[in-house]
Amino acid sequence: MSMSKVTPIGRASFPNLAKPDQYNKYSLSMLFPKSDPKVVEFVKWLKDAVTKEALAVAGNAGLPAAMANFTNFKDGDDVGSFKTYRAEYAGHYVLNVSRKTEFGKVCTVNRDKQPIDPTEIYAGCNVLAYIDVFGYKYGTKKSVSIGVQHVMKVSDNTPFASTGVKVDDAFADLDIPDEGEMQQADMAHVAGGPTGTAAPAQPAGGVFGGGSSAKPPVADPFAGV
Repeated sequence: MSMSKVTPIGRASFPNLAKPDQYNKYSLSMLFPKSDPKVVEFVKWLKDAVTKEALAVAGNAGLPAAMANFTNFKDGDDVGSFKTYRAEYAGHYVLNVSRKTEFGKVCTVNRDKQPIDPTEIYAGCNVLAYIDVFGYKYGTKKSVSIGVQHVMKVSDNTPFASTGVKVDDAFADLDIPDEGEMQQADMAHVAGGPTGTAAPAQPAGGVFGGGSSAKPPVADPFAGV
């Protein structure tokens, strides 16, 4: 069983629709502004669909684990839930969708529903997607994922790549030692420091202490929706 729907208009991010990624899938992330009423309604539908699919595949007892393993949808303001956070996520929901190559390529079209080259869908343009929410079992793991069948490029927008920091601004006002100073510092380190003493041992758990930095799984990815 699966549930399908057309998403609201969102911004494409990390589009990988021209060729498969390292997981042998076509994939796309979409950013939806939280302030859009259509997005609010879509997220409510998505929460309901994911919950129903999780129940169908895992049952009441397995529901918490199935929801915790669902990673396709994230709150863009929850910085800690991303391995690499990007400024454009702020104020948005982030939806990740994919399609296995065994099911064929994702159909990419323009707003007139005419086929276009998938490379025309770039990070930052406005898109719609026809998605499938489905439960799955993989070994002992039971959860929910989101597939994508069709993507429509609605309009152009500012590419995300152009919003990066200029190199002059990124490295402004830095006091960089010259090569001679750096070589002297390296020699002192090899000798055990300026006085020849060994470097102090780091506390358990790394430089900052506190043991493992791994975060526990999120109990409900739709918390606050």
